[in-house]
Amino acid sequence: MPFLIIIPIILIIILAVYLKRPETRGKRGENRVKWVIGETIENEQYVINDLIVSNNGNTTQIDHIVINPRGVFVIETKNYSGEIYGSENQREWTQVLAYGNVKNKLYNPLKQNATHVYNVKRIVGNLPIHSLVVFVQNNTYHIEAKNVIPLSELKRTLCSGVSVLTATQMEKAYQLLLASKTEISTKEHVENIRAQQWNVEHGICPRCGGKLVLRNGKYGEFWGCSNYPRCKFIKKD
Repeated sequence: MPFLIIIPIILIIILAVYLKRPETRGKRGENRVKWVIGETIENEQYVINDLIVSNNGNTTQIDHIVINPRGVFVIETKNYSGEIYGSENQREWTQVLAYGNVKNKLYNPLKQNATHVYNVKRIVGNLPIHSLVVFVQNNTYHIEAKNVIPLSELKRTLCSGVSVLTATQMEKAYQLLLASKTEISTKEHVENIRAQQWNVEHGICPRCGGKLVLRNGKYGEFWGCSNYPRCKFIKKD
């Protein structure tokens, strides 16, 4: 009898650990966003989820792309709990948990999504592209940044604005993005991310392979790509 009791307890513990893993939590968040976005409906909207594209040997994983008459929406999903504090120009945001007793640093997801937008624009050309960061747990109260929205606002945001794309443009962009999909394993993708980090540390732009040069801006010194304005990658000094 004790043995039969122990087995379910062990299984519950294993399940709890699995559900708390960042990868699992992230996937749950992406699934909720997928449900809100819906499926591809020809001539109305085209949807691509979990797209990996390659550029100069670097790979980028894009959570969701929605193409509708209002443009191409590049969506980054975040399933963080607690209170999130940050602004558009900050490199790092802060996650506050346990009534303020735990604070974690998060890389600004807008900057992360900027790389995704760059790669999408490289593929679809001169179409209107919108960057969206969606917080699945709707905890955006302390975030001062446009294009960062709670999940509850996603459907309305996708349906807002004037129509700027024709049905032909929408389908063409969709087919171009599908054709750009890179078949790669998770292990290879992680290795590529590490290689991109190495490039940044050694003065190489991770987006286009250009040289990073030191510049002065409104917020102080930063490293910018030598291929600006075609490439707008920056790294704070």
